[in-house]
Formats: sequence, structure tokens, C-alpha cells
Amino acid sequence: MDSLIKAIRHHNLGIRWRAALALGDIGEPAVKPLVRALKEPDQDVRWLAGLALGRIGPVAIPHLIRAMAESDYDGRWHATHVIARIGEPAIQPLVATLKEKDTDLQWRSALALSMIGEPAVDSLIFALKDPIWWVRVRAAWALGEIKDHRAVEPLIQSVNDQDWYVRWSAADALGKIGDRKAAKCLGKSLKESDSFVQVPATWALGKLGNDASVDSLVQSLKDSDWYVRWGAADALGNIGVTRALEPLTALKQDTDEYVRKAAEDAIEKIHTKNR
Repeated sequence: MDSLIKAIRHHNLGIRWRAALALGDIGEPAVKPLVRALKEPDQDVRWLAGLALGRIGPVAIPHLIRAMAESDYDGRWHATHVIARIGEPAIQPLVATLKEKDTDLQWRSALALSMIGEPAVDSLIFALKDPIWWVRVRAAWALGEIKDHRAVEPLIQSVNDQDWYVRWSAADALGKIGDRKAAKCLGKSLKESDSFVQVPATWALGKLGNDASVDSLVQSLKDSDWYVRWGAADALGNIGVTRALEPLTALKQDTDEYVRKAAEDAIEKIHTKNR
């Protein structure tokens, strides 16, 4: 095995390739040296080590999760992608890793789950009910990246979560998925007292393009918080209905320059869409 580890660093690509395949066939005894090889400066060596670890499969998962938490950036990046390629066997270990206190590891686990995609959806939906708030946040983000419509109803429930960051993440995820039945729920979020919940709701409504939410967004143009006015103007521009032109034109006189610019951009978008 030591010879094979050396061989994946050989100058001949064919030898490197065959060595990686052979290490993958060896299985568990090759896992630790291959994980170390993920930190090699040579991109080809890292890629071939990842290929071998992917062939080895589930027994490599605990070692890859540890590698995802190490300080070496390249090692973390490759470990995340390799564990995502292993796929379904990695789902439960990754969901469990969302509970770790290491924020970077949490996000890497969520990224890996989003890369696994559809097979991870049910486990992520279940994680939306986890008692730890950051698990719910990471799960909502991953579901938004996957864009599976099975997550819409659970995410709608999460818009009412007791934690504002979860509500924010759920609203943003619904916007990414783009299911229009979420529009009514998001419209209610515009009435939240926290702008960090209202603004993701405006973004999501803008992405949904549902003109049923226009009246609520127009009301948000009058909010005392510039951040909310800015988000509402941007959303109205993305929806593109002409009845928003008059209130947006009034917003061009707003005291905040970011809001004025958002209003001008929104007006231009609406004119472009309706030519």
C-alpha cells in the first residue's frame, strides 16, 4: 500500500490512475493515507485520492468528516466533495454533523447534503424540527439549494419558527424553490416586526413573481426601515407589474440613496418587461 500511495504522485498519469484504482480496491486500510493525500499541493494527487476514497465508500465517511473540520482549506474542500459523491450512505452522518458547534463544519455538511440532492430531502425536512436553531437554519439553506418541491410545505411552517434566523432562512429557501403556493405565507412575513425577516420575504416574493403580493409589497414601501423599503422596491421590479410604477416613482424622493436607486432600477425593469 505504501508503494501505491507513492505511485499516485508518479509523473506518469497512467500510473497515478491505476494506483488510485488499486487503493480504492484495497478499501478501509487505505482510507487514512488517502485522506492525508487530500492535502497534497498537487491538484492531480488530491483528485485521484478523492477518486479512490469514493470507490472505498461508506467506511471512509467518518475520516472525511474529520477532514472537513481540519485547518487545511484544500483538504476540507476535497473531503466535502468526496463525501457528497459517496451519496446516500453519508446523509445521516452529515445531518448529525449539523449539530456540531464548529460553524464552518456545519456549513460544509449542509453544502455536502445539498450536493447529494434529492436523496437528502426527507432527512433535511426532518431536521427543520430539530431543537437546535442552527441545525434548522442549515437544513433550510440546503433545501433551498436542492429546490425540491416536497420541501415547500415544511418550509412554509418554518417561516413561523420561533427563531428569526430560521424564519429568514426558510423564506429565502422558498424563494429559491419558486413554488407560488408559498406566496400567501410570505406575504404574512412582511408584517413581521424584524426587517431581517421581512426582507428575505420580499426577495422570495420577487423571485416567485406572484402579482397577488404586490399590494403588500407596496405597503412595505412605506416602512420606516430603509432596508425593508429597499427590499420591497427590488421585489416589485422583479415582479414587473405596472400598477407598482406610481408608488415606486414616489420612492425616488426617498431620503436613503440605496432606496432611491432600488426604486429607479425597479421602474426600469417594469418598463422593460412591459414593452
